[in-house]
Amino acid sequence: MAESAAYQHIIKYIEACINDDIGIDIGGIAAEAGYSAHHVYKIFKIYSPYPVMEYVRRARMYAAANELYMGRKILDIALDYGYETPAGFYKAFVKVFGCAPSMYRKNAADDIKGGTDMRIEHVTNIETLDACLALAAELYPQHAEFQAGDGKYSRAFWVEEWGKHPELLLYADDNSRVDGVMLGWVDGGGVTIAADGVIEEHKGAGLYEALLVEIEKRAKSMGYAHIGCGIGEGDEDFFSRMGYIGKTLIQSEKHSVDDLKAFNARHGDYEVTYAGVYEGYVNQIWLNVPLLDRNLKRRFEEEIGDCWVQVIVSKDL
Repeated sequence: MAESAAYQHIIKYIEACINDDIGIDIGGIAAEAGYSAHHVYKIFKIYSPYPVMEYVRRARMYAAANELYMGRKILDIALDYGYETPAGFYKAFVKVFGCAPSMYRKNAADDIKGGTDMRIEHVTNIETLDACLALAAELYPQHAEFQAGDGKYSRAFWVEEWGKHPELLLYADDNSRVDGVMLGWVDGGGVTIAADGVIEEHKGAGLYEALLVEIEKRAKSMGYAHIGCGIGEGDEDFFSRMGYIGKTLIQSEKHSVDDLKAFNARHGDYEVTYAGVYEGYVNQIWLNVPLLDRNLKRRFEEEIGDCWVQVIVSKDL
């Protein structure tokens, strides 16, 4: 099994066993992956910002936090995730999130306005779609195409996607405004997320996470094999905790694939995992780099020019 595939396999194993009574240990992970414990540690050093058992601990706390957001009792969650006392759960939770479970719950409760539940729904009418795109335009002012034009991620694009897969166009609201959005579209055998985000007052309170979990569930129930999205600088940590694997995508409409490969060889010499032309005109190379190399990004975008560099994360469903 290739190391990247082994990492993905381990992530799925951890996710499946995250609240098993027997727990997860390095021996079980190594046996599941078919590698030695030492080699598992090496794989995580390459693909994850955390050592393997730290990843397990954080994944467990993150799953528990989602249940807090959904309103379950703290004691019940602590027991389900292998803690015999609330005190042990409290200590582990604070180490990951920097606040007590009760405070996290309060932050989540603050996402409920005037006593009404924050709903996560899919778009059912054009007015709501336009409200979602208006929020996307606010979140990403550099991308005017959310409300204009006829290209990728334009209003025309999303209207077409709405007609084909409305279940993947998600939003969160409090019955008065759209406070979060996550629009997915079918790309081959998987789902790509775009125009995603929440308003400032809901950041860090679980709303984005809830949207992400919901679109994953829907994509999986619809039979799609994987899900992915482009992320911003510094977001690798969050998506890694959610079980996503990152690679660096470099694109250019001006420079050929060979040009991009040659520039990488001179200035980074990272492993090229894929190279090709997307939609007939966008030249791409994918590098086995899960965290953004800001120096490499600067070189491509400033020195060679006419390039776009971003970490793309994906997850098997």
